[in-house]
Amino acid sequence: MTLIAHMADVHLGYSQYGLSEREEDVYEAFEEAVELIQREHASVLLIAGDLFDSPRPPIKALMKARDLLSRLKDHGVEIYHVIGDHEIPRRVGDLPPTAILEGVSKHIGLRNAEAFNGITLTGLDRVKPSVSGEAFEKLRLLAEKAGERKGKRILVSHIPLRGPESGLSKLPEGYDYYALGHEHDRRIFSVKGSVAAYSGSIEIFSVSEIEAWEKAGKGFLLVDFSGSEPIVHEVNLESIRPQRFFTVRVEELLGVLEEAAEWSSAQRKKPVVHFKIMGKPVDRMMVAREIQEKLSGKVLHHRYEVLEEVEAVEKIGEASKIDMRSILAEYMSSRGFSEAEVELALSIYEAYVARGAEGVERLVLRRAEEVESHDDPEG
Repeated sequence: MTLIAHMADVHLGYSQYGLSEREEDVYEAFEEAVELIQREHASVLLIAGDLFDSPRPPIKALMKARDLLSRLKDHGVEIYHVIGDHEIPRRVGDLPPTAILEGVSKHIGLRNAEAFNGITLTGLDRVKPSVSGEAFEKLRLLAEKAGERKGKRILVSHIPLRGPESGLSKLPEGYDYYALGHEHDRRIFSVKGSVAAYSGSIEIFSVSEIEAWEKAGKGFLLVDFSGSEPIVHEVNLESIRPQRFFTVRVEELLGVLEEAAEWSSAQRKKPVVHFKIMGKPVDRMMVAREIQEKLSGKVLHHRYEVLEEVEAVEKIGEASKIDMRSILAEYMSSRGFSEAEVELALSIYEAYVARGAEGVERLVLRRAEEVESHDDPEG
């Protein structure tokens, strides 16, 4: 039996909300995944990008990756990876963090088609839009060469499912399985008439991922290639720190806090809880005091957002058509802000719309890394 493990979006080194416990949670989830892969006697591990959360992760993240993957390799597991968008070096000539895996994992991004047990692999790293045309042409040529080989074929890629940078439609035909990364929610579907899957992230990295985790869990995939078609098995991890999102009206807050406290006390790990509190008016000091009083010692971390209700706006249909991005850009330009400053403001706005304060936090951290890399005298 040829059993292949498919994993992506591990994000080693990420500390959600700046909490060291959350960074440790990611290491623990990754170690559990490695142990399960070893226990299931998988022959191969495919990492479809974003093993690391940044191009310059903490030293501990680098050590964890090399130590745990070396453990798999020592047990006869072959490991292959592509590079995700979080791992792309900020400066030309810099090495990605996955370079630490030399001799442990083989990078297959647009470089080769490795064969094992009669199966051919082709890889595609996450590519920038400016060079995507050239990358997909190289991929097409690699696919032609892979098609000349006998046996099954797998394409490993870090690529968005939707949006302007999605390239699923450009992926070449002729592969039996498309092992994909980038999307944090697990998905199994069809591409070019063959089985395709996003393994999803191994931990909860955003409030937007909580609902999918509650329904289907998080972890990795085991793909059985012993038959005529690949059979995909979902493997869920037990070490994931629970998170829960509550939407509540302010007058019902105390009851919901009691529910949250009871639920939190029953979890294996102290959870992270989120609240969206609505009403008119809202005493924010009371909200903060009650949350702290009811949840102190029961949760690792809590976050809340207050939405005060306003009177309905007439002509809501017209208001919904307002292009806030254009309005913001026009206003800032009229006030004399530079093009770079306008671009930064728009990036912050878009990050907030997409993922709230958490999205802005990740954007700021990424921009800080870029500044640090430019200022680094050692290059």
